Amino acid sequence: MIDLIIVIVVFSFIQSIFGIGLLLFGTPTLLLFGYSYSETLWILLPCSIVISLIQTINNYNLIRVKKKVIYFTIPTMTLGLIFIVSYGHMLDINKIVGFFLLFIGVTNFSSKLQVYLQSFIVKKLRLYYAFIGLVHGISNMGGAPLSILMSTIYVDKVKVRVNIAFVYLILALFQLAVLIMFDGSGLRHVSITLMLIALSVYLITNRHTYYRFNNERYIFFINILILIYAVLAFLK
Repeated sequence: MIDLIIVIVVFSFIQSIFGIGLLLFGTPTLLLFGYSYSETLWILLPCSIVISLIQTINNYNLIRVKKKVIYFTIPTMTLGLIFIVSYGHMLDINKIVGFFLLFIGVTNFSSKLQVYLQSFIVKKLRLYYAFIGLVHGISNMGGAPLSILMSTIYVDKVKVRVNIAFVYLILALFQLAVLIMFDGSGLRHVSITLMLIALSVYLITNRHTYYRFNNERYIFFINILILIYAVLAFLK
């Protein structure tokens, strides 16, 4: 339990600052610890929902992506997750997660790739939403391409964070719905204690730390961490 508490505290803090982190880093961490993909989702998703729900409620008037998420992201996420839950035993989920982490890390360090993605977003926004859903369904790694999307659309970091939080919230709710239908026994992994810890970390961070952080100062560290996790996932 101590290992889970540390994971939730550290990555809830990162998510409270950047809008992503609990799923992006929590997923490969728990997989490296030996948890299955379904167990990982059952542990992390409720904690992510708590944080995303509070972030969404606090700035609901700033959310502009409601319909697009429902129409384009949820269907592909649902199909991707059903596929992984049904056939995950035949796949190496660590390699899948590692691949997407590597893609994310390389993209974050490549200005050319970022420009290409931003251009693609402008021209093919609906397709990009569908892409986010598929990535999130099969790997739980949709947060990074989602962050790129919101950073392209919005400049203000509060708008970026709340729109990411809303998408995360909707995705997580549908992920749990799929898990209940296909792996209902995993409910035993849901921990109210971990959810309360995640909420406490967010409330403390949001009150005392969030507005003091300069995202540019820490983005390099986050990218390095992503690449480290990618390597570890491939080596497992």
